[in-house]
Amino acid sequence: MHCNQCGYVGPDNYKFCLSCRILMLIGKDLPAIMVEKTGNIQTLMSEEKIAKTQKDMVSVLAPKLLDVSIQTKDLIELAVDIWRMEQRFNKVMAFIPKEQKVLFENSIQKLKKYLNKNDVEIIDHTNQTYNEGRNLDIISVEKGSDTSKSIIKQTVEPTIMCKNQVVHKGKVVVLEKNSENFSQEQK
Repeated sequence: MHCNQCGYVGPDNYKFCLSCRILMLIGKDLPAIMVEKTGNIQTLMSEEKIAKTQKDMVSVLAPKLLDVSIQTKDLIELAVDIWRMEQRFNKVMAFIPKEQKVLFENSIQKLKKYLNKNDVEIIDHTNQTYNEGRNLDIISVEKGSDTSKSIIKQTVEPTIMCKNQVVHKGKVVVLEKNSENFSQEQK
């Protein structure tokens, strides 16, 4: 394919590359470097249709998170901090006397109970199977040598749900299955 607007040579059979098609669709001018090659771009859509298309594109690209009140945002921050505190506590639990462990565990449980009363749920994704459709931010992807499926190696930040709606996307590290080793095992 040879784009009629910018001269880009690509694999598909369209008259215009994807960038030029999007720019024409929303009625934007091509970048200066592209205009030098092609001249001015003429849109094929009415102003009304362009405005509607721009609105549709914004709604599709907008994050799918629930708008929440300031008080709920404070609860979300509290939930993330409670989760972090619990993670830190679990790392040092072996060094804390048994009586102190019980006190810390009770305190964390009371804080979690307060969140539950306000319909706030903390979800840790560590060791769960990962698939592309999950509403998570991937911080990094690591290759796994002996995994048959992609799993979430570590939760960096939990997902927070409020009234069964995601209000804070979790941040995770994914351990990706090694397709070479897996395909050799199946042979």
